[in-house]
Amino acid sequence: MNLSNRTIVVTGGTSGIGLSFALELLNRGNKVIVIGRNQATLDQVSYKHNGLIGLRGDVSNANSVREMAATLRDHYPEVSILFNSAGIMRAFELMDDSLDLERATAEIETNLNGTIWMTQALLPQLARQNEAMIVTVSSGLSYVTSPLHPVYSATKAGVHMFTDALRIQLKKSKKNIHVMELIPPLVAETNLLPDGQNDSIPSMSLDTLVKHGIQGMEKNKKRVVPGFSKLLRFAGKYFPDTLSNAMARG
Repeated sequence: MNLSNRTIVVTGGTSGIGLSFALELLNRGNKVIVIGRNQATLDQVSYKHNGLIGLRGDVSNANSVREMAATLRDHYPEVSILFNSAGIMRAFELMDDSLDLERATAEIETNLNGTIWMTQALLPQLARQNEAMIVTVSSGLSYVTSPLHPVYSATKAGVHMFTDALRIQLKKSKKNIHVMELIPPLVAETNLLPDGQNDSIPSMSLDTLVKHGIQGMEKNKKRVVPGFSKLLRFAGKYFPDTLSNAMARG
């Protein structure tokens, strides 16, 4: 797929993986719309990176997703790429009796529901383009769970399964829409892990991840599994308990 002269939507585009991809795609001559919940952050990112377009919205809220889809349809009808990058990751103990039910499932709302809702809401618009693409960002932890992050791995496994189902359905009806799953390993430069890096897991730089991801998009890859994620994929098949227990020790 040609990655220039396109209009691209990036969720979670004000920081981390989303922002890095947004900037690379912007530098390739695209119109890039980054979605975030905080208007002040959107304004700051748009000011710092001339050319980025900020759109306020919350992918974990269905009504907000509907409003964003309507705005994009009315003002940016030419959108041809959706890059689903919004995500949160938290470490917590399931036996913590101070943890309420809503907080326990916050990652499901953002990571899984957000990916599904944004994809579903923008599918009609993408289907009208001559060629379009949906990118989902899962994780190497979709193959092997991290016991320190009990819900995150579950959401990324859900993103993985949803992406496969989406690709197969679209292959039957809308052959103009490519579907790629990006499966990052740990990227320590992001703000995803507020409790710090797990030194037992190798990290990949953002620049390297973006390089792999862009190459995959250009080649219409089904999935991109770079770095340590390859080992996690292998481990998930043959010795998942061993690696999960090792990660539980930090």
